[in-house]
Amino acid sequence: MPTGLLLVASLLPGEAMELNRQAVAEGQLWRLWTGQFCHWSALHLAGNLAAVAAICLIAGRPIRPWLAALPLVAPLLSLFLLAAAPELERYRGLSGLVAMLVVGAAVEGGLVGRLLVAAYLVKLGFDAATASPSALLPADIAVAWPAHLGGLLLGLAAAGWFRLRSTPR
Repeated sequence: MPTGLLLVASLLPGEAMELNRQAVAEGQLWRLWTGQFCHWSALHLAGNLAAVAAICLIAGRPIRPWLAALPLVAPLLSLFLLAAAPELERYRGLSGLVAMLVVGAAVEGGLVGRLLVAAYLVKLGFDAATASPSALLPADIAVAWPAHLGGLLLGLAAAGWFRLRSTPR
């Protein structure tokens, strides 16, 4: 998925596109996709894009199928959040999908990718244990660590899928 598409998606009005539990329940199903791509602020978007760029550098060309899968995986991550995080009323951001790409970096990026996923697991544990704020988010918005957990789980599923597809028959 080209970075330009992420930039265009970030220009969407956040309130109309965020993953909003009540709005999805009322039938606004597009939010299952768009909530993963709209952001709380330009700084939030920049942080997520920097993470995507770093992962692409670590993993190289083999990460391309993982990037292409983001629009397909986005609604699955949203459904995970709706089921696993009932306290989360609204969500915006690419960070859950970035977590999926972290798994991709571990699979495709050798030792550096594996070190990245280890560091990410430590960060996830810290975020879950402390509910710490992020400098990338407005003061009243908490880090949505369940999105990061869901992204890691979807990354594991994607790794299995890519492995099955590449196995000779």
